[in-house]
Amino acid sequence: MRDRAAFAKGLADGATRRRLKDVAKPNSVTKTMRRAGVGLVLAPDPLTSVAGAVVIGASLAAKKRDPLSSSSVSEELARLAKELGSLL
Repeated sequence: MRDRAAFAKGLADGATRRRLKDVAKPNSVTKTMRRAGVGLVLAPDPLTSVAGAVVIGASLAAKKRDPLSSSSVSEELARLAKELGSLL
């Protein structure tokens, strides 16, 4: 318990927390593409709506190819362990 408290005090620095979050959940290119696409769709120029729709579609297609993150691997392992535990 004391180790956890000491570790939590070490995370008080905002820069350290942000870097640890980046390791656990890295920035996604597809998420950035979706945000840009939505921005283009919401722009008042009618030509940007078409480009925005294409960018959103490309981000959805590319999302299927996103690499695994450490958090998604750990979630999958926890789910598999739970299923195996229910079988035994």
